[in-house]
Amino acid sequence: MITGKPLRLSHIAESLLWLDGKPFSLNDYPMYRTIYDGRYKSTLMMCGRQVAKSTSMANFIITESISMPFFRSYYLSPTKEQTLIFSNTRLGKTLSYSPLVKKHFQSPEHADRVLHRSYTNGSENAFTYACEDADRARGFSADRCLYDEFQDMLYDAVVPVVNACMKNSKYRFEFYAGTPKTMEASIQYVWDNSTQSEWVMKCSGCGKYNFVVSEKSLGKHGPICLNCGKGLNPREGFWVDMKKPEDSGRVIKGFHIPQPIMPANIALCYNTTEEQEAAQERWNDILHDMSMYSASKFRNEVLGVSDAQGARLISLDELKSLCVGPSHSHYPRHGAGGNMEGVSLIVAGVDWSGGGTSGVSRTVLWVWGWVPAEQRLRTLFYKIYPGNNPVADVQSIAETCQLYGVALVVGDAGEGALANAELRDRLGHHRVMMVQYGAASKPFQHNGVDRYHADRTTMIDNYLMFLKRQAAVYPPYEETKEPIKDILNVFEEVTTSGKKVWRHSPNLPDDSLHAQLFGWLAFKILMGDLKFYA
Repeated sequence: MITGKPLRLSHIAESLLWLDGKPFSLNDYPMYRTIYDGRYKSTLMMCGRQVAKSTSMANFIITESISMPFFRSYYLSPTKEQTLIFSNTRLGKTLSYSPLVKKHFQSPEHADRVLHRSYTNGSENAFTYACEDADRARGFSADRCLYDEFQDMLYDAVVPVVNACMKNSKYRFEFYAGTPKTMEASIQYVWDNSTQSEWVMKCSGCGKYNFVVSEKSLGKHGPICLNCGKGLNPREGFWVDMKKPEDSGRVIKGFHIPQPIMPANIALCYNTTEEQEAAQERWNDILHDMSMYSASKFRNEVLGVSDAQGARLISLDELKSLCVGPSHSHYPRHGAGGNMEGVSLIVAGVDWSGGGTSGVSRTVLWVWGWVPAEQRLRTLFYKIYPGNNPVADVQSIAETCQLYGVALVVGDAGEGALANAELRDRLGHHRVMMVQYGAASKPFQHNGVDRYHADRTTMIDNYLMFLKRQAAVYPPYEETKEPIKDILNVFEEVTTSGKKVWRHSPNLPDDSLHAQLFGWLAFKILMGDLKFYA
């Protein structure tokens, strides 16, 4: 409840919405009633596949829009195709086939486009997509932001930008939904910081309380009690918070919704033979999936739980093998054994702190020297700044670049546009360039104005292969533990749409990796070598 009388969105949905030619009902979705009616500031649905997640999000958007005049909802998925499908086949179809909604809340004078819909009461729905770059999501003022297939989004690049669209709203509702993957993914990070609410069912045999998070809870005909093996009835379940919220004022209400708690899959939940047989057939599909899927895929897509670690392209041992260079130094050291011995060209990269959604983002400077005799880049100096004083950080970085005679600095343009501008004022415009990450159609291309656009996945692929070829040298490992840890914090995943991406947990920094990568790009720009392998 926010103010006044609480809104029962479940009642509105069941009274006004139609689905597949019939009035919508939550009878087979008892666990969703709390989600509809909760009015939580921040909500997470961590789901298995085929549990009515998308239908629920569409209904949620519609019921809020028609019950709260001038309410603005902003929906995002990772790809354009996913967003168009949701707007057309989920939300748009429900609007078209719900007679009372169509009669009282829609008219030819109001927008009914795929990416923008409006209602006669002044409410609006906007739709966009963002995976690794949220630039296209800027500009819309929202009261609620909804993130679908959230597991495929890069948290730090998307969520802060999109949630800023609600800064003038009195509501500022956040809604995250998706199917988990690795233990390090964005959705697991939000789950770890939520109430971790489970649908708990009391066993009618022994009286023990159960919830489903593993294969051990699956019997031949439905979920079973882990104590006595008797079948459980999800219709009699209720939500229990497994984690006490932090006293931070921002409580994330997290709901875990696996396939095995859906009544439609369980014969015990029905009275007629026909319904029981249909439910048993669906349960048999779950058991078949358990025998055919890998353990990780079954836990992700059926049980709705995260599993395993993300894949790494480079190992700790490989990175340690690069730690054979001289110690890094704030001042250039010339002569035999010095870090400047044999260096002919000096470049640098800066990953600017964006503040960080979990307080781990820092500014990192990395200075490389090209050693022609070795055909390798050598680490001359690096520094990790806490990011608390941006002005002082820019001054320090400029001074270091002047000391080393850096020919070109590449800084990230995402959160660093202002810092890059200040660095240009100190070093000269010809010595500072910006690179903006995203999901680009071309690996690396100048926009003709002020920056290069780079495909994030391609850049990380190519840089890690550069390291695997031992084309770079680090200082001794004892001096390089922290930046090496940043590299290992990044892992590889495949999104729902089949695209390979690089991710990192919002709890773990990756700034040193990107500072190195930007410095490597500075070297490639100066050498005129802009070929990248996709």
